[in-house]
Amino acid sequence: MVVGGILWAFLAAKQDLSLCQIPGFLIALAISWWLTPEIRARAVQLKLVDEPGERRIHTIATPRLGGVAIYIAVMVSIISLILICGRLPHTARGSEGGFIGIAVGGTVIFILGLMDDLGGIPAKIKLVIQILAACAAYSMGVRIKAIPIPEYFAPFLHLPAHTHMIELGFAVGIFVTVLWLVGIANAVNLIDGMDGLAAGVSAISALTIWSVALAPTIDRHYAALVAAVLAGALLGFLRWNFNPARIFLGDSGAYLTGFILAALSITGVIKGATTATLIVPTFIIAFLIFFFPILDTSWAIVRRVSKGISPFTPDAGHIHHRLLKRFNKNQKKVAYLIYGMTAGLGLLAAWVVRQQLYFLALCSGVIFMAVFFAEVLNRNRQRKQILPGEVPQAALDQEQQ
Repeated sequence: MVVGGILWAFLAAKQDLSLCQIPGFLIALAISWWLTPEIRARAVQLKLVDEPGERRIHTIATPRLGGVAIYIAVMVSIISLILICGRLPHTARGSEGGFIGIAVGGTVIFILGLMDDLGGIPAKIKLVIQILAACAAYSMGVRIKAIPIPEYFAPFLHLPAHTHMIELGFAVGIFVTVLWLVGIANAVNLIDGMDGLAAGVSAISALTIWSVALAPTIDRHYAALVAAVLAGALLGFLRWNFNPARIFLGDSGAYLTGFILAALSITGVIKGATTATLIVPTFIIAFLIFFFPILDTSWAIVRRVSKGISPFTPDAGHIHHRLLKRFNKNQKKVAYLIYGMTAGLGLLAAWVVRQQLYFLALCSGVIFMAVFFAEVLNRNRQRKQILPGEVPQAALDQEQQ
C-alpha cells in the first residue's frame, strides 16, 4: 500500500501537490496501521498505560500514546509528498493551505499533550500553551478575517448591497480564531472517553472537510489534501483503537487531531468560499461538521457550572456515558450510533456545497476497505501474534460480556 501510494503520489505531485489526496490518504493509512502496534509495544514496556478507575470505562491497563502514531503518520506523509513534489507551493503555505501554521501549531499542541500523557500538566498551564499554539497558527495564515455569507443574508445583518462577507477586523479575528482552535481541540479531547469514539468521529469529520473543501464554491485543494492525510492516519489507528481498544489516543492524539481539524475547517471551509452561491453561511457548515464534540462540550460546561464546580473538572456525565447506560455498556453500539449521526450531519454539510455524492463515495470506499480488511484479519486470526502486554482476544471478548 505504501509503495503504491508513493508511486501514485510521484506521478500526481509532479503535476500538482494538491492532486495527491488519495495517495496521501493511503500512505498515512499504511504508516498509522503499521506504526500503532509498535508504539503500543514501547508504551507497554515503559508502563505508560492508562489504569482503570472510577470514571474509566476500560477494565484493563491500556497504553495511551496513540497520538505519537497519528503525529508521525501525518507529518511523514505530508513531508514525503512535498519532497516528491520538489517544493512547497506558495499557496500551500499561507491562508489557502495553512501547511506551516498547522505544522507549527500542531507540533506545539502535540508536545503539550504528550507531556500531559507522560506526567500530567495543570489545566491552566495547558490552556496557556494551547492559546500560544493557536496564536502561532494565526500568525502563519490560519486565521479568520472575514466570514462568507449568502447574498440573501445581507439585509438581515444590515450589510451594504452586494456584500458577501462579514469583516471581523484584527482583534475580533484573532479572538475568534484562537477560541475556535482551542475550543475544538479540547472538545475532541473531551469525547475521547470510549473506545474508538474520538478517532472515529474525527475521521468522519476529516472526510467531510475533504469533500467540502473540494466544492467549486470553496476550492481549497491543499486543505483537502491535509484532511485526506489526517483521515488516513485516523483510520489506520482506529483498527487498534476500536472496541476492544489496544491503545488510546491520549491527550497528545486528541489535542493534535482536534487542532488540525479546527485549522482545516478555517482554511478549507469557513473562509474558503469565494462566491455567494452558498445556501447557508460557512460557519454553519463548520458547526455541522463538529456538531457532536461541540454539543458534548457545551453540555459539560453547563452541567459543571450549574453544579458550582470548575468546567475543567472531569466527570462521568458525557453523552457517551449516558448512552452506555442505555445500551447496557455496549461500546460498539454507542460508537455506531454516534458515527451514524456524525456521518449524517457530514452528508448534510456536503449537500450544502453540492458535494454529497463525493462524500458518499469517500465513505463507501472507507466502509469497503474496513469490511475487506476485517475479513482478512478474521481469516488470519488463528495465526495472529498477540501484541506485547495484550490480553488474548478470547479473554477480552469474555470481559466485554
